[in-house]
Amino acid sequence: MTTSIDKDDAGTRSTASTLAIHDGHDAISEKSKSESSDSPAAELEPSAEASRPESTITEDAAPETALAPPAPPQLPTGRRWALTLIVMFSMAMNGGAQTGLNIALPLIQTELGITEANLQWVASAFSLTNGCFLLISGRVADAYGRKRCFIGGMLWYAVWCLVGSFMHSGPALIVTRAMAGAGASMGIPSGMGIIAGNLHGRQRATAFACFGAGAPIGAGTGMVIGGLLTAYASQTWRALLWIFTGLGVVIASFAFVYVPADKAKGPEHDRRIDWLGAAMITSGLVLLQFTVSDGVSAPRGWREPYVPTLFSVSIILIAAFFVWQWYLKNKTTYPPLLRLALFTRARGRLGAYYFVGFVAWTGFASISYHVNLYYQQVKLTGPLGAVVRFLPVPISGIICNIIVARVIHRVPLQFLVCFGVFCTGLSATFLALSGRDTLYWTFPFNAMYLVVIGADFLVPTGSIFVSLMALPQEQSVAGALFQTLLQLGGSFGLTLTSVIATTYSNKARARGEDEIDSILKGLQASFWLAAGLAFTAFVIAVIFLRGIGIVSEIAQRKNKEAAEPAPQTEKGDTHV
Repeated sequence: MTTSIDKDDAGTRSTASTLAIHDGHDAISEKSKSESSDSPAAELEPSAEASRPESTITEDAAPETALAPPAPPQLPTGRRWALTLIVMFSMAMNGGAQTGLNIALPLIQTELGITEANLQWVASAFSLTNGCFLLISGRVADAYGRKRCFIGGMLWYAVWCLVGSFMHSGPALIVTRAMAGAGASMGIPSGMGIIAGNLHGRQRATAFACFGAGAPIGAGTGMVIGGLLTAYASQTWRALLWIFTGLGVVIASFAFVYVPADKAKGPEHDRRIDWLGAAMITSGLVLLQFTVSDGVSAPRGWREPYVPTLFSVSIILIAAFFVWQWYLKNKTTYPPLLRLALFTRARGRLGAYYFVGFVAWTGFASISYHVNLYYQQVKLTGPLGAVVRFLPVPISGIICNIIVARVIHRVPLQFLVCFGVFCTGLSATFLALSGRDTLYWTFPFNAMYLVVIGADFLVPTGSIFVSLMALPQEQSVAGALFQTLLQLGGSFGLTLTSVIATTYSNKARARGEDEIDSILKGLQASFWLAAGLAFTAFVIAVIFLRGIGIVSEIAQRKNKEAAEPAPQTEKGDTHV
């Protein structure tokens, strides 16, 4: 097995390296194949995938002829930065799309006649489809071209934002938001694959830092722009959708010009896609999210016959998906949609990283949604007043982006993640302690600049770690899995905290409290839940992410593997 690490510009040591792995092995007996396949340790590193049948993964070759694939050609400095900004703005657009309409939710509710229980679907429909279609989008990008998928996703997103701006009913707007989310899901994994396939060294680390920072910066900026349009534009929230339409077209146009063309695939490149698995996981996740939300908004809640029925179906579909993926990998030559080995890479730390991201994002997304309601419905600031109070979010996001890009080569990834999710939990705690008469400069202000730290420290480090652990031909789908868990975490977190907020508000009304105090009780309960989720992610990160080290250390370990054979277990399994 030959492993190569992409180097930075000449004369500079690579600290955030990318793995280009090309496996080669001698013919082995059927017995040794079986032992290697059955051992969990066989999939701790990307190189373990070489044990798969030759007809499925074509990187197998004889040791004497196996050569590492060449590093991507060094792009001119201007084009590298153009590529970085294109992908970053696509992520910022994605973040803004999820929060930009939040500031206008009270107005949308009144204008379109949406009930309080269904109002959260205006926000969560986008993140739901965004998360559900990321995996299949990642596989399509790896199979048919990341640039094509990226441009197609941006244009699809733009079309449905334009259509949504002309909707005059709640259900119609929700459908268009869901369709726009599907388009955005095509851009995220292909964008990560574009970075991994065209940049290396420090430039790649910087690009991933910008990519990860794009979402929280876009979320904060989208909230500010949405508030200004709601307060001053005659078309209010519809004008925001027009801006997103134009932004999607501009990003697609620049990507067409500056993103390098997809590399030609040889005849041995396996383009088959597991459509059955895609249908299982997508429908399962959609049904799960729907039943969790509708279990509260339905007239009789979980006592409605269809709610527990669909919930059971969703669990069965999700479980069947994982069984199906295992079957495809171990019993057939058909490529699975998701390689379950991803969860065991780096002795299970990659799986732990995925889980930390999911739990942390449940808290982050719910804070971003409910703090707007706190300002407008409890503090009665109006849209413009809420915008002013959100200004620390994008400012903090930009500062965090600069800090992460400079320290990610020097500070262990575990420390960065733990610090980030702890700040998110602290932000939710400050908001939970904020009352009707709390001054902004006490708890709310501190919550505003703290909430974005978690996202800005979690996403870039996770993206780089995933790219180091993934095979070259699975960069998009591995990144898609990370983003899927973030998106679904946000969607589930928004649903759960909305359920809690509605429940506690109704209890307060039943006790005879006035409307504002009733809303406050519900929002405080949602913030406490968000804080608990964020601190849970912190504990998981402290326990299960130990020993990851810094990016340069990971690269050095890979360099060592390239020079020396990896140690073997009794069954011939490779350790990290």
